[in-house]
Amino acid sequence: MPPINPADLIRDDRVHRAVYVDTGVFALEQERVFRTAWLYAGHESQVPAPGDYAKVMLGPDEVLLVRQADGSLAMLHNRCPHRGSCLVGEARGHLPRFRCPYHAWTFGLDGHLIGVPMSDGYAGELDLRDPALQLVRVARVESYRGFIFASHAATGPSLTEFLGSLASALDNMVDRAPAGTLTQAGGTLRMAYRGNWKLFMENATDLVHPSVVHESSVAAARGHREALDADPQTAQTLQMLLSNGLGMPQWAAVPLHADPHGHVYMGGFYKSGMIAPARTDPVFERYRDALVARHGEAGTTRILGVDRFNNLIWPNLSVNARFGVLRQVQPVSVNHTVVTSTCFRFDGAPSEMFDLTLQFLNTASSASSMVASDDLEIFERCQRGLEENGEHWIDIRRGRAGDSRAADGSVAAPGTSELPIRNQMQAWISHMQAGSSGKRD
Repeated sequence: MPPINPADLIRDDRVHRAVYVDTGVFALEQERVFRTAWLYAGHESQVPAPGDYAKVMLGPDEVLLVRQADGSLAMLHNRCPHRGSCLVGEARGHLPRFRCPYHAWTFGLDGHLIGVPMSDGYAGELDLRDPALQLVRVARVESYRGFIFASHAATGPSLTEFLGSLASALDNMVDRAPAGTLTQAGGTLRMAYRGNWKLFMENATDLVHPSVVHESSVAAARGHREALDADPQTAQTLQMLLSNGLGMPQWAAVPLHADPHGHVYMGGFYKSGMIAPARTDPVFERYRDALVARHGEAGTTRILGVDRFNNLIWPNLSVNARFGVLRQVQPVSVNHTVVTSTCFRFDGAPSEMFDLTLQFLNTASSASSMVASDDLEIFERCQRGLEENGEHWIDIRRGRAGDSRAADGSVAAPGTSELPIRNQMQAWISHMQAGSSGKRD
């Protein structure tokens, strides 16, 4: 079989179904996308003290995010170089050193081998300083305002270059904390679906689908409008469901913005009640007062005036700054994806604000969510359809004539455009053609 040429799979207005269903394409993605791009790895609040660690997936690899003795961050592959055993099984913890559970080889927090039982049994051939006997370190680890990203590639754009205009989403999320810091809290939600990972990222800013895919939950919400006068959590859920029922002209009015690195953000469409950008209830007034104490009146107005919904940092992170929620997409196989959702406490904000963050996450991204269950069903239907040996090409041209390109390479479009998919595919083909060197234009 001839080698895969990714360039044969992408056209300006169409994508070949192999991009979603071919196991060879998926394997190539793991090497050329997920082992070269900057990927979100965790938050500094997960590892506040030396010796704290968190086990995370960085692309296809299981690694340990570690706070080292000097306070710096490192990422180490969770694999003993002796016989290959995983060093730790717990998701998070605190250790002064890492000890392999198989033969007790022991490593410092920086990954260096510091002890081997019965070392004389290696006939004098074992040197603790041998690089081959250290834990493998991830090539690059950087923190941006507490959000930790890492890349397996030793070369390529810096993190700030890679984030581009989407750094503003992380900035806004931190700036919304009156104390100037965030704390990951509230646990983790995971959802799995039988479909390709790109389906989730493409859908997150597809604004034609909400009033169609979520029609049943919109109808249910319309039948219970009296709940708008209930407790804040119930009112918020109802308002979220109702918002998906906008008409196509209203969805078209929601702006889309695409960044040259494949990132995309959409404007906000929550406009009333508990989900409005600027509320008037007592809890929000206390929250706003706390922000004014830190940023001043003008600064607070600017921060709260950033009204966006999903901010997509390609290839696999969705940020909702207003509600303090991240969703990370983990490809498991060509047709198996896990979405992990986490939320953050805005340090210094009234505790009731975090209650609404938890409610947002449960309404939008939990296994019990009517919205999420609709989306996952559609992803699986798309995957089954694409796996059928019918038409090989799928259409991504909607709204293409309305794309407006700026001098910096960014593109703006109305909300009903398929600009986000086209933009993500351009980033995909750039990585897939560049190979595994990590070098990018």
